[in-house]
Amino acid sequence: MKKITTILLVTVFSLFIFSGMILADSSAKDGGMITFPINSDPKVLNPMYGSDRVTMTINNAIYDPLLMIVDGQRQYFLAESLKQKDDYKTYILKLKKNIKWHDGEAITAEDIVFTFEQILDKEQHIHLRDYFVFDGKEMNVTKIDRRTVKFELPQISMAFVSSLVDVYPIPEHIYRGVEDLQKTNKNNHPVGSGPFKFADMRSGENVILSQFSDYYKGAPHLNKVVYRIIADTNSANIALKTAELSAKYVNPGDVKKFKGQKKYEVITFKENMLDYLVFNLNSRKLKDKKVRQAIAYAIDKNQLINGSYHSIEYADPAYSIFTTNTKFHTTNLKKYEYNLAKAKTLLKEVGKDNLELKLAYVNSDKTGKTMGLIIQQQLSQLGLNIQLMALDRGAFYNKLLDPKNESFDLCFNGYVMGSEPDAYKSLFMAGQKYNFMNYNNPELDKLWKRGVVTTDKSKRSALYKKIQRQIIEDMVEYPIAYPKSIVVINSKYGGLEEAQPAPIFMFRDLSKLYIKN
Repeated sequence: MKKITTILLVTVFSLFIFSGMILADSSAKDGGMITFPINSDPKVLNPMYGSDRVTMTINNAIYDPLLMIVDGQRQYFLAESLKQKDDYKTYILKLKKNIKWHDGEAITAEDIVFTFEQILDKEQHIHLRDYFVFDGKEMNVTKIDRRTVKFELPQISMAFVSSLVDVYPIPEHIYRGVEDLQKTNKNNHPVGSGPFKFADMRSGENVILSQFSDYYKGAPHLNKVVYRIIADTNSANIALKTAELSAKYVNPGDVKKFKGQKKYEVITFKENMLDYLVFNLNSRKLKDKKVRQAIAYAIDKNQLINGSYHSIEYADPAYSIFTTNTKFHTTNLKKYEYNLAKAKTLLKEVGKDNLELKLAYVNSDKTGKTMGLIIQQQLSQLGLNIQLMALDRGAFYNKLLDPKNESFDLCFNGYVMGSEPDAYKSLFMAGQKYNFMNYNNPELDKLWKRGVVTTDKSKRSALYKKIQRQIIEDMVEYPIAYPKSIVVINSKYGGLEEAQPAPIFMFRDLSKLYIKN
């Protein structure tokens, strides 16, 4: 991810636009390879771990999920069906027939039960555990037959199906008896279920995957997928131009280098990500809500978006903490339209003139750097002195994850949370690991807990809309934009629409890509 704060492995598909008309090529040939850039080694090739974009992208090619939710509808992968009982607490999952691991072993209910046993094992430190423990009680997972699994929840959870989306099963016969799933050397040669299987990895150089001919959706067209490590964006752009790379994400400012050329296709699609400004409530300067609100009123959002994303074509203005694909998203809330006079009045009311604030961002993020410069200029009109802090990615996230962080007052970040609103509570409930604002609102915490157990749709909607309005009223997070992903790919490749351009992974199903004749 470009600025991922969340470890949720949620994939949400959206409408996407091609720079030219892409039609399926009936003369598509099998064979060949595709090369993507990554900026570092993957952390661990085990889908139970690794929440960064690089690791998630590679794991997505090696492992398949049980199911996905696409445009609000279920799309089944390893699973054939998932049925919910009337009690909202019992679910029956059936696997597809004749699905296999990369070593030829059958994928069975035993693998699914084993996977969830590992998730629920506290000693394995798998972040997904919190999704399947309800008010301190673990759910129960049992095998009914070789292809059927039963899930029994201790209480209602309207987020359960969305949580299943994040589970990419692992093979029991490979990991049985392993004490530490994250550190075992078995992860160095993963055995997955996806369209491509692990072939080789050279630290600092590349990760190579090869075709899995027994893939249940049909053998991939391509023989090989290569992830080449190129840390520098400019170097990666040059490699794309010289065809050393086949495709890559590009920043809005770089689109003009490729758009309009026959050699490339430019794909734009909604990533369902929110880019936002974090208010660090550990900062004594930001304790008063009126200070935070004054900053919000002093930001000219349209100017910020046009300056940072080069055009509103590549980013939509954001007002809610929820992305537009999330259930119960609303824009019926305070929008903090640019009003410098109001901002100055609020600061005067609390006697906070001439504040000096530190604003942090990742030094490799061009958009973040531009945003910082624009906000620095805008807030100077409010009498604020903004000191920009460009940090390397590791240092930035180490500080962000520190609940006692006082290194900076403000920072830029972003998240992809998916369609289920309950997922957002990990960002805003007191004591949560990803509550980077250090926000504490006991009354709102109660609403989060009520929202996930409320089965009535209209009542759920009311709860989550109230949550959105209150967080925006408290202004602990300033929503900036819903950015769009821009992918440039060599025009010799077909099957782009069928491969489903998707957040984080670039393409959801690499088996559909092919080289045109």
